[in-house]
Amino acid sequence: MLGLKGSFLVTPTTLTCAFWQDDEMDQFIHFERTEPADHDLGRLWEIDAVVEGIEAGRTSFAQGASEVERLSLAPGHYSWVVNAVSWVVIGSSFGALLSNNALDVIAAAVLSLLIFALAGCGKYLPRLNPIQAILAPFLSGILATCAAAAGIEINVPFVVLSSVVIYIPGLALTVALSEIASRDLISGTSRLVDAVMLLLKIIFGAVLGMSVARMWWSIPPSASDVILAMPAWKTWPAVMGLSFGLSIAFNIPWRKSLWGLGSGALAFAVAAAGESHFDMVGGMFVGALAVGLYSNLFARVTKAPASVLVTQGIVLLVPGSKTYMILNSWVSGQDIVPGSPGFSQALMIFVALVVGLLFANALLPPNKSL
Repeated sequence: MLGLKGSFLVTPTTLTCAFWQDDEMDQFIHFERTEPADHDLGRLWEIDAVVEGIEAGRTSFAQGASEVERLSLAPGHYSWVVNAVSWVVIGSSFGALLSNNALDVIAAAVLSLLIFALAGCGKYLPRLNPIQAILAPFLSGILATCAAAAGIEINVPFVVLSSVVIYIPGLALTVALSEIASRDLISGTSRLVDAVMLLLKIIFGAVLGMSVARMWWSIPPSASDVILAMPAWKTWPAVMGLSFGLSIAFNIPWRKSLWGLGSGALAFAVAAAGESHFDMVGGMFVGALAVGLYSNLFARVTKAPASVLVTQGIVLLVPGSKTYMILNSWVSGQDIVPGSPGFSQALMIFVALVVGLLFANALLPPNKSL
């Protein structure tokens, strides 16, 4: 469109662009240092639509550049109240998926709301952002331990995990391994290191918070294993609640969020069916395969980014929380929930997800890199 030729190298923290017209040796090279992006899938969808409009000739390049600038400065699609509700729904839905104790779910919901308030402070106190992944589980660990010491029978480590699950970089770990498997080594390796460091920050903050709280309060022995037992049909409402909350957290417009809910439901249903016929690793493979095919087909029909639906589906399958449980077990010597997976099982789940997505792209290639 501009009469230029170019070559680009993109990593999570840098953009390297080389431009030339006729002589490839006569290049203009530009480096840009960037911060790793968040998961604003709604904005990605909108910017991709602008690029499609420019390519199709419906929008001039100048108009498109102006629209991208406007979108980069525009507020999110949801108010802070709706976002607060989404954090509560995410924390409580995750708790309901893995726990039969309603007190765990209630505690996770309350602490998720407090963590959201802490995250909101980061907008006004930018110096808190580098330590937010430590401070959030630290405060959650103190408050959860205090509640348990007061006689509220909750699983403290599990409640802490549920309240900060939105910080768990399970998706980032999966994307990193997927990029490495695709031989995008620089981007994949840097993303993997960033995700592992974030996970270590979270587990450090959680363990520190619980340890500090136990200096002043002691947790009495549990009188029973399950208090306020939840009904057996809780699984699907929890899955849909988690998927719905993530749609808001990812800033996806509500009119388009139904596609994401479908991706999450498909991922969970196929993975559960696959696990019943094979094992957990096989279930994760067929779940990732189904989500990849669904997302690529959606992208081909609507010309939207396939990564939007892939992210919403895979995030329900990624074992980021399992990795957190493994690290907690290594540090404390105790399992967060009975039957927590070992390192080898969590690693195989990651590999199964990556291989499922690779097979999906081979069987039904996406029509764009996004």
